[in-house]
Amino acid sequence: MILERPFRLGALTIALFLFAATAFAEDISKPLDTIKWDIARITSPESVAEMKALQTRVKDVNKQSLPTTVGLLVGMGAGSGVIVSEDGLVLTAAHVIGKPRQPIMFVLSDGTFVKGESLGINTFADSGMARITDTPPKTATWPGAKEGKWPVAEMGKSADLKQYQWVVSMGHPGGPKQDRPPPVRTGRVNTKTEEMSKNRLLLSDCTLVGGDSGGPLFDLAGKVIGIHSQINPFLLESNMHVPVDKFRNEWDRLVRGDSIGKKTEAVLGVKYEDSSKPGAVIAEVAESSAAARADLEVGDVILKFNGNKVKTASDITEMMSSYEPDDKVKLLIRRDGETVSVDVKLGGVKKPERPSRKN
Repeated sequence: MILERPFRLGALTIALFLFAATAFAEDISKPLDTIKWDIARITSPESVAEMKALQTRVKDVNKQSLPTTVGLLVGMGAGSGVIVSEDGLVLTAAHVIGKPRQPIMFVLSDGTFVKGESLGINTFADSGMARITDTPPKTATWPGAKEGKWPVAEMGKSADLKQYQWVVSMGHPGGPKQDRPPPVRTGRVNTKTEEMSKNRLLLSDCTLVGGDSGGPLFDLAGKVIGIHSQINPFLLESNMHVPVDKFRNEWDRLVRGDSIGKKTEAVLGVKYEDSSKPGAVIAEVAESSAAARADLEVGDVILKFNGNKVKTASDITEMMSSYEPDDKVKLLIRRDGETVSVDVKLGGVKKPERPSRKN
């Protein structure tokens, strides 16, 4: 979208014009293709040649990342995401997908629709994961498409970023459109360098609007270093992103479909002999609980929870986070030397509110 504004030639504009003219005169004798942009650089271009070198670097990132940047249609909502594995795993924002096991329609950069589903989320961090379940379209031309592989954006390390480092934002402002590939915007990271390793939200001045949520933030090597989270509606150049290291730290739980940080918790209603030892041996069944209604007994060993192998009782606690009260799950248990399949309708309990901080 282009906004029409009255043109005013101020002192700053004149100064920038004179600088550009001077820099251009200085660059005439330099072959432009000999100037390369340092991807870790934190300062601004100081000449026309450097500006073009930065532009070339951004174009390379765009070409490399375009096939991996996707739109998400979830119910009546829309957002963005990025493919990070050949089997179709997609990083996005938790508020875009809402909750695990929801159907999603993905929009590829060429406008093609493919189906998928949501996986795990962390509502505190606003990190989310989804998966494309369709195979690549027959018209796909990226490497490995014929073998059923999806294009992959390599994940970087957000902890290694420096304040003012240049970055590239991609996504679907206003929601995905079939006749428009995801636009590219350039900016810089404004988070202090010493804060990078703490996995807090990254701040950048890349321009974002609604629909970009869940889209990728790349460094100039084309590696994903963040996912768009909080878009400032009043200052488009001040937006926050989930650091990619946060996804990496919770990878297994997100792939499994856990819901981290939700307010209502699904419960089974049992206690275990020792949550750290191999096997989830039931030591106690609460009266009138989900487990009691399903006729689980003391001494039963839970082997699988809805198809997922259970190594220790703590696995069940983590798996439970991806389910809601009243969800139905299937347990595979060992009882008196035999394996038995049991259907359970989960109970629920409200988590205690976090204490408010006082000034």
